[in-house]
Amino acid sequence: MKSPSQIADSESDQHTAEVPYRVHFYENCSQSPASRLVPQAMIEIKEIEGRGFHDRPHASPIFTGPCVAAIDEDGRAIGLILYCGEEIWTIYLSYVVLEHRRKHIHTALFKALRDKGLQQGNIVSIDCSTHVNNLAAQAAFEAQGRTKEYIMYTYPLKDRRDGKGPTAEEMRMPEYLVERFDTGSDTLKFMQAFINKKAAEGYALHQAIERSTYQWVLIFKRADQA
Repeated sequence: MKSPSQIADSESDQHTAEVPYRVHFYENCSQSPASRLVPQAMIEIKEIEGRGFHDRPHASPIFTGPCVAAIDEDGRAIGLILYCGEEIWTIYLSYVVLEHRRKHIHTALFKALRDKGLQQGNIVSIDCSTHVNNLAAQAAFEAQGRTKEYIMYTYPLKDRRDGKGPTAEEMRMPEYLVERFDTGSDTLKFMQAFINKKAAEGYALHQAIERSTYQWVLIFKRADQA
C-alpha cells in the first residue's frame, strides 16, 4: 500500500507501447522510487559540468518536493524530473538512466508536467537552467519547445568556499559518499578491500556503477541509514 506522499492522480499514469513504463507523480520525491536516482544523477551532472575548486565527498541532497517519474514494470524509476514553485514551476533536476536514453522518456516526463500545469490552471510557466557544457540538455529542451530567454555569466574571484573552514554541518558524517575507483587489471580484490575500509568507517556500499573495464564509481551510504 502506498503512503500518502506517494499517492498521485490516477490520470497522471501513462503507458507507452514502445517502452514498458508509466509516468507517475509523487508529492514527496524522497519517499518515492525516484529517490534512488538522485545520487547517480548528481555524479553525471558533475562530470558534464566539470569540478569546482574542491574535490571532496559530500552529502547527497535529499529532495522532499514533488517529482514526476518514469516507473518500469518492476516498480523501479528509470527517469525523473524534480520541480517546485507556485505560479512558476522550476525544474531543478532531470535525469534518465543511461540504458533508457533516446527513447523519448525525458520528453514524456516533461509533457506530463506541462499537461499537469495546464490542468491546474494557475501555472504561468515551467522554467529550468543548465550548464553551458551540457549541450545534450540544451538540445533536448529546445526540441521540447522550451525557449532560451536568459544567459548567466560568472567571474569567480576566489574559492567558492571563500577560504572559510568547514562548518559544523560539513564536518558531520555525510549520508552519502561518492568515490571513484580503479580496480586495475588483476582482480576486484582491491575494490573489496576498499569497501571493507569504508565499512570500518561506518559506510555500506549503496551502488556500484561501472564506467569502463576497470573504472568504477562507488556510492556509499551511512550504515545507520542503509
